[in-house]
Amino acid sequence: MRSAPKSLWAKVALFASSLIVTLLVFELAFRIFDIRAVYFRPRVLQALPSPTESVTPATVGMMPFATIRLIYASDPRGYFGPSNTIDLVHNSEGFRDVGHSVRKPPQTYRILGLGDSYLWGEGVKREDICLTKLGSLLGDASSGMAIETINMGMSQFNTLDERGVLKYAGLKYDPDLVIVHFVLNDVVVNWHKGPKVEFFKDYRAIYESPDTLSRYSQLWSWARQRFLREIRGRHYIQQCISSFSSESDDWRLCRDALKDIQNICADRQIGLLVVIFPFFHELDGNYPFQPIHDVVHTYCVDQGIDVLDLRDDFRQFNGPELWVHPTDQHPNEIAHDITARAVAKYLINQSKLFAPGGEAKDL
Repeated sequence: MRSAPKSLWAKVALFASSLIVTLLVFELAFRIFDIRAVYFRPRVLQALPSPTESVTPATVGMMPFATIRLIYASDPRGYFGPSNTIDLVHNSEGFRDVGHSVRKPPQTYRILGLGDSYLWGEGVKREDICLTKLGSLLGDASSGMAIETINMGMSQFNTLDERGVLKYAGLKYDPDLVIVHFVLNDVVVNWHKGPKVEFFKDYRAIYESPDTLSRYSQLWSWARQRFLREIRGRHYIQQCISSFSSESDDWRLCRDALKDIQNICADRQIGLLVVIFPFFHELDGNYPFQPIHDVVHTYCVDQGIDVLDLRDDFRQFNGPELWVHPTDQHPNEIAHDITARAVAKYLINQSKLFAPGGEAKDL
């Protein structure tokens, strides 16, 4: 009877030793084939000094004439500037755009863009932002009128913020068309409660911050990254979808803001288009954010708001190939170009929105 505990301990010791040997074999294999987790130096954001000595803060937007420099760890597409940098330069009103006269020039069709960091163009050059490119595409299709785009997108904005920008800064420019660039986390009213910019709240922490054991074991670091990415990604997806439920206060406030924007535009006979961006994740597979697209699209249709869902325009991509950088999931210049062409094609075929008209062509 006393041999039973010894037999049990012997089995435990045998199992433990077998497990250790197995892990060591896997660790050796990971080192031989150089399988390891990939870590990136964190993206750096610098605020450069203003070229003017005295600047009055803007009512909305960034500090006037501010320059934000983004520095990345690498340049996978050969796109960034010296030392892997992108400079985000702002105009006198604190928006990332050239300056615009308040008085609309004759024979000019003005398009005002509202949005968050996607429209702000985080990680891309100003000339590559979808709204900037849209102006060029529509200019080729217009009949004698100049196309002027005014970008009032700003990092961290949500739909409530965009309503405020339209009321207090945008209307004075007398736009002919307002385009709301809707991103799937724009429903978040207080972004401190959850992720507003990056897809996956802790994505950057996973890919930039190895734990102590990861410094010594390639097997552990590889497995840790994938486990955390799966668990945290699943949590983020559930959080996003639940925020668009009919019981969600955030979605109710977001709906109210969209309705207010619609009413503001209707009262002034301004066209309105809502463009829904996808998150660039598993676009060519079991895309997990489709329920949010459906909710926003259905609401816009029910309210009589013109809406363009970009989901199908990106269906042939997986997602990461459209990121600014492995540490930055904002759309890169390729995604912005696809967006601009999709919106231009839609507008050209919607004469009630795009007054200068023009026949649809291959954009």
